[in-house]
Amino acid sequence: MLSFDLLYPDEQKRREGRGSSRISAALLHDLQLDELAERGILGGEEYQILCGEIEQLPGDVEVIRFRQTVMQDLMENPAFVKGLSALCRQLKDDIPRKRYDIWEPQTPVYKNLVDYVELLKRNCQVLYGTDFSAETKFHSEVLNNLVIFLREGGCRRKLEEAVGLLEEILEAGAVGYQVQYTWGQAMSRVVIQELSRDSVCPMKEKRLLKRKTPDKDRIVSADGNPVLRNNIAEIYSKTIVRLCDFASRLNHAVVGAFQRIQSGLSYYRAGITLYRMYRDLDIPVCLPLVWKGEQGRMTFAGLFPLRLAAECFQQGGAGSSAKIQCNDYSNMEGRIAFITGYNSGGKTVFLQSLGTAQIMYQLGFYVPARSFQAAPVSYIGSLFGSMEDQKTEHGKLQQELVQVRELARQLKRGSLILLNEILATTSEKEGSEIMGEVLHAFSKMQAHMVFVTHLFRLADAAQKGRLCLADGERALNYVTEKYDEKEGDEKTYRIIQGAPMDDIYEGRFADQYLKIK
Repeated sequence: MLSFDLLYPDEQKRREGRGSSRISAALLHDLQLDELAERGILGGEEYQILCGEIEQLPGDVEVIRFRQTVMQDLMENPAFVKGLSALCRQLKDDIPRKRYDIWEPQTPVYKNLVDYVELLKRNCQVLYGTDFSAETKFHSEVLNNLVIFLREGGCRRKLEEAVGLLEEILEAGAVGYQVQYTWGQAMSRVVIQELSRDSVCPMKEKRLLKRKTPDKDRIVSADGNPVLRNNIAEIYSKTIVRLCDFASRLNHAVVGAFQRIQSGLSYYRAGITLYRMYRDLDIPVCLPLVWKGEQGRMTFAGLFPLRLAAECFQQGGAGSSAKIQCNDYSNMEGRIAFITGYNSGGKTVFLQSLGTAQIMYQLGFYVPARSFQAAPVSYIGSLFGSMEDQKTEHGKLQQELVQVRELARQLKRGSLILLNEILATTSEKEGSEIMGEVLHAFSKMQAHMVFVTHLFRLADAAQKGRLCLADGERALNYVTEKYDEKEGDEKTYRIIQGAPMDDIYEGRFADQYLKIK
């Protein structure tokens, strides 16, 4: 089977990777990735393909590294990408495959074979008429194999031989035949005669199809003879109909392989477009280091929010991006992170940038950061606080608890969970107790959780080691950098590790999920 897969190293990896969705239903909305299309950064086709691949987010280290290598090769060879894209667009598969009923008047079957062969020839001319530089060398094996196929090699020769064989069959007149016999009570003679549109005309008598030659003496029909009818059907099925099917399948295999390539190129064009945007905005960019080992480990330096990058790009240049603060983060000391601090201080934007960076990393794309090192996660889920639904009889608290339950059902070991300002409408004590229980349950799955919250009592308990988690799990606190508004200081939008305003909340909690050491 002809196959050049730009997204997976082999068919087994593709089958393993195209399973159930590996992100929560609301993740793309919560991360606001739709702004990439709305702001004109990505085209509609690129964005749709990108969203489809995010839903099937790779979690295999080999697949991620494979895509990184292909991405680098394509970025270094823009002329090759342009030429290959043009080639894919020219290939056609616009003659539908169909079943033939030889007992109904229709276009002669051999005429369809002629059409199939002509279409196959045109596609072969497109394939081997495209000039790719002989000096093109790639690091990825799939691109090297593709270039070999387009220039020379066994696959090309086999394809040319198949087309040549079909042409020889047509030139020899070895198709377009039908059985003719003398009409009477008994069959006295059977002759194989060349059948063409000029020598035979279809006619129906008493609902039976008959074919009559111009001399009116010989009627070509098998309706009165089941044995002969079966023989005619066998002749057609073993010759012309099967040849049509073979030519159609061969063309479909060639065009289908390059349609998959075209889809892969659209995917990588999205990554290349994002990379160029980072460069245009003078944002640091790196190819992430892929860790193979414990799931969910992550550390990065100078991470720039992708959503704000798209906004700056639309506004027109690097000047607007210079004021945006990059952030550092690491969960090497604890899988659970609380982020507290001032309103509009950058907490939600940081949460979105972290989730987006993990997605781009697992897609094999470049990440807007000075450095980024991570291990793949098996699932990325999000739960962002929203306005209360006025159409339901339940309050917002109950809505959020239902969403937490749904998220728990999808949770996989080593997942990344992004929580933003949930349980903010209930009392702080009740919200802290509920979330303490939730975090205790989630920590048993070794999930990496980042929680933006105003539940300072819960964050304070984590800071003082009084939060009950699974054995070996730790929680760390991050806060928005302090500023003095009275002194005229501006918000920095930096997220740094630190205590969650522990001078305000000093209470202790007698709850099974909040423990005192």
